[in-house]
Amino acid sequence: MRIRNLYDPPTMDDRAPVTPWAPSGMTASSKTTDEGCEITATGKGWCWLYPPEPYPDGLANVVWQKKDGSYLVGIDNMTVPIPEGVTVLTRLCGFNDRSLVTLLQNAGLPLVFAATDHPY
Repeated sequence: MRIRNLYDPPTMDDRAPVTPWAPSGMTASSKTTDEGCEITATGKGWCWLYPPEPYPDGLANVVWQKKDGSYLVGIDNMTVPIPEGVTVLTRLCGFNDRSLVTLLQNAGLPLVFAATDHPY
C-alpha cells in the first residue's frame, strides 16, 4: 500500500493554501501562516474541503492532519467537512488503499506513520 505526503506546512513550498467550498449563508477563507494552512469558516453549518488540484493520481483517500494532532479523514470523493470557526491544517497525506487508514488507526499509529517523509 502506498502513502504519499502531499502537503507539508508550515513551509508549504509545493502547495498553495486551499479554500473550502462554502454553501449559501457561509463564507470560508484560507491563508498560509507559520503554523500551517489556516482556514476560517463563518456561518452555520459545514464547508467542504477538497484536496488541492491537481488531484492525486491513484489515491482512494486523503487525510489532513490538524495542528492539534487530530485528523480529518476524506470521505468517498476525498472531501472533508470543515466546521465553523478556525481550523489549522499541518499536513496532507494520500492513500491508494482506503483500508490502510482503518488499519493504522486500529493499530494506534498516526496516519502519517509510513509517509515517505516519515519512514518506519
